[in-house]
Amino acid sequence: MAKLLYGSYGHHPSGKQYVYFGGDNYRTGQNVVAPVTSPRTGKTYNTMFTIQRTSNVESDMAQGEISRLENGGIDIKTIGGRDVMNLPGASDWKSAKEWREWSNLTYEENIRQRLLQYQMPSSSNARNQLLSY
Repeated sequence: MAKLLYGSYGHHPSGKQYVYFGGDNYRTGQNVVAPVTSPRTGKTYNTMFTIQRTSNVESDMAQGEISRLENGGIDIKTIGGRDVMNLPGASDWKSAKEWREWSNLTYEENIRQRLLQYQMPSSSNARNQLLSY
């Protein structure tokens, strides 16, 4: 039986949700390989997709979503599998805990860098004081 898989791209899903077709063997929270087509170039490439919700294709909710997307001219792609280690930049971790710690640390550092770029004082003296810490 087929399912609709709702989710977002990357390890820390946020923002817009996307919809894919998948088999009965996919579950919420799994990281899978999803094909993505660039609207600018038309090139299709694979990326990591985190499943946030699933729904049987026969359900009313799924039928409404399929109808909405088809009426909007959007084709629903099929998940490309579970082997995320074949994606560019994939790293083999010794344990899930080790990966989770690294992922959370990287995510928090990226957020911190984005926030700091907006909070940096404009005067050079204040900036130099901050940089000297």
